[in-house]
Amino acid sequence: MPPLPLAGKHCAVVGATGVIGARVAAAFSSRGAVLSLLGRSVLDARPRLEPLLTPYASESDSSPSQHRFIRLDVAEHESIKGVFDGRDHTQDDVVGPVDILVNCAGISQTSFLKRTSDEMLGSIIDTNLVATMLVCKHARLRPHGCIVNVSSLMATKGGYGATAYAASKAGVIGFTRALCRELGPRSVRVNALVPGWIASPMWDYLKPELQASFLKDTPLGRVGDPDEVAEAAVFLASNAFANNCVLNLDGGLSAA
Repeated sequence: MPPLPLAGKHCAVVGATGVIGARVAAAFSSRGAVLSLLGRSVLDARPRLEPLLTPYASESDSSPSQHRFIRLDVAEHESIKGVFDGRDHTQDDVVGPVDILVNCAGISQTSFLKRTSDEMLGSIIDTNLVATMLVCKHARLRPHGCIVNVSSLMATKGGYGATAYAASKAGVIGFTRALCRELGPRSVRVNALVPGWIASPMWDYLKPELQASFLKDTPLGRVGDPDEVAEAAVFLASNAFANNCVLNLDGGLSAA
């Protein structure tokens, strides 16, 4: 049996409890990667997440080994540094060197700018953009490693009641492009995924008339499946020449 394409690679998924993050973790584990799953409620979510993961075999023997679940609230900026560089943490809750880093953590917005508190505006930018920057800053990427940042189609198309969210996700794209230039000499690749509407609680929250409008404008006439986003993340991490890619996954909605 040929080796799995990502066998022995260490993949850290930030925001692993979310719809996309959980499927990303499952997809990477099925290719042989060793997973560190990070999130604010990841320990509570472990019973739900663990069955999704393919156990990996250690190099010393063929027995299955456990993936790791590490609590990380990206809103607590100091904890990001500690979890990734080991300061004031035990070995069990330190990520360590990684080959693949996927940033999926984020919060949404469902209110017009005038009705969004200053505190909420700051929280959205901090969680979706600043935390992504800090994770990338403190993560210890091995040479020939890869970063995949999850943005959103709202970064380029905007959206009602999503001013701060759109701005934060647009920032992720700009950050990805700039970081690609910085890390290229270290043979670390940096890419971004730009999902459109995906089957998720965020989609379910929309009023039926809004859903119908988006589907009408989408050439494929449907929302995406989280597994389709996860497979795209695997592609960006696996293709050694994929760098500075900003990959749309929106069923054609971006053409509307």
